[in-house]
Amino acid sequence: MSAPQRPLQPVAPVGMELVFFYTCPQCGWHAAVGSPVEAKLVPCESCGLRFPIIPVEEHYLHFMRIMTGGGLAAVDPDFL
Repeated sequence: MSAPQRPLQPVAPVGMELVFFYTCPQCGWHAAVGSPVEAKLVPCESCGLRFPIIPVEEHYLHFMRIMTGGGLAAVDPDFL
């Protein structure tokens, strides 16, 4: 016989990732890329074209993670 299950409690975020959108030059689809700190080819989910993107500054990403406490500052205080 198994023990009765307790209801699950909400879980706070343990990290954060910023998503940047790049417009596909062929079809105009907005490709989502998570924190792209290096130049690379991104595949378009709509037409399949792989196109190069301009990376974002890594210092900016570190700043945003520090200022939001790794995402904890964005948590709804009613749930804490």
